Amino acid sequence: MLQLKPEIRSTLTNMDFIAKYRNLSAKFSFNSDESFETYDNNEVLNLFAELGFKASFDKKEKFFKVVDEIDSCKFQFNISLKYGLVEFIWAIWKNNELQTGLSWGMLKQLLDGKDDDKINKPVFRNYNDLKEILEEAFAMYDEFKRVLKLVYSNQ
Repeated sequence: MLQLKPEIRSTLTNMDFIAKYRNLSAKFSFNSDESFETYDNNEVLNLFAELGFKASFDKKEKFFKVVDEIDSCKFQFNISLKYGLVEFIWAIWKNNELQTGLSWGMLKQLLDGKDDDKINKPVFRNYNDLKEILEEAFAMYDEFKRVLKLVYSNQ
């Protein structure tokens, strides 16, 4: 059975990941028929740049990604925008060994063990919604990196 490594579990718990993800989802829980499906990849890349993140688009897998290397860790934040829904996936390697590579939905499920309490993916209706969603998601990403680095440095 899939389990979170103790360092990942404690990091997510310490940063109150589930509550933050739930709040982000609730704030952007628009009807799916309002979703913005015809976004332009270059416009989205510009949003990343405005927020201070260098992103690339993986044409084969159809997601945006941001990669950060800090000390012996590599963090990769994948963002999929299918159907006007935003799906977030975090992958972390420590000394080239994969620590986790899961969607936020799976992280939440492994953290609390509840299959029946899913958090819906945030919905965006325009570039402004998307920018706000990304701002909150990147604040969580930065906190995740900071807290995990502390956990690793205390080992």
